[in-house]
Amino acid sequence: MKDNKIQAVIFDCFGVLTGDVWKEFVGSLPEDQRSNARDLNRALDKNVISHDEFYQQINQLTGREVPMVEKIITSDMHKNKEVFKYIQSLKGKYKLAVLSNVSTNWIREQFLTPEEISLFDDFVLSHEVGLIKPDPEIFKLAAKRLGVEVEDCLFIDDSPYNAQAAENLGMKAITYQNFSQFRSQADKLLF
Repeated sequence: MKDNKIQAVIFDCFGVLTGDVWKEFVGSLPEDQRSNARDLNRALDKNVISHDEFYQQINQLTGREVPMVEKIITSDMHKNKEVFKYIQSLKGKYKLAVLSNVSTNWIREQFLTPEEISLFDDFVLSHEVGLIKPDPEIFKLAAKRLGVEVEDCLFIDDSPYNAQAAENLGMKAITYQNFSQFRSQADKLLF
């Protein structure tokens, strides 16, 4: 059943619009290194540490060579074409945004084409705003920049923690697992 209140749909990038190579890398690490690796990535995404500091600290933590870690961070990501087609169906009906923890302008400068960029009304990128998910302030900022109330947003993220943080503020949220599951849940709320 359509939720008539939803006016905006906000998408995470990594794990929703594309695969998440970093998440796979962290998952391959020994259990005792994962939390520290995530913390370093959050610091990078928040623009608290430089890329060089990040690479060196990941090397010290994991023993993985800097060029290998650089390759993971800068790897060619494959677009989730089904999600992009779905976004096209939402254009003009809802305000659309990307909200992502990311340490560079890669999403706009390398990942998306000009046509894909034009699908979105806004990009709230952690390195630009100095906030990262699941901080409630980044969700509030995304809604504000779209000109809607937090309660009027649907947020899609592959992290259950980020989805829960959005829900705690009053957003509707979907934890993305695969396109079929996402579409089934989103259609109920949007169409």
